[in-house]
Amino acid sequence: MMSLIAIEILRVIEQNPRVTPLEISCKLKISTQYVRNTVRILTELGLVETPVRGVYVITELGKYVLNKQTKKK
Repeated sequence: MMSLIAIEILRVIEQNPRVTPLEISCKLKISTQYVRNTVRILTELGLVETPVRGVYVITELGKYVLNKQTKKK
């Protein structure tokens, strides 16, 4: 199971294509370093891609997982 913060980060990335760590940290009121660390894990899991350094996009797998997590609530 993913943490609530990881789910929120995925949601922000889905809603804001090509979002940066700073933008995510401002929206969620968490540190930029925490965002980077979490996104690194999400990238390793195949849920997020970084087409350009410092810019994040959600993958199809990420959308699927986010949808499943949302339905659990």
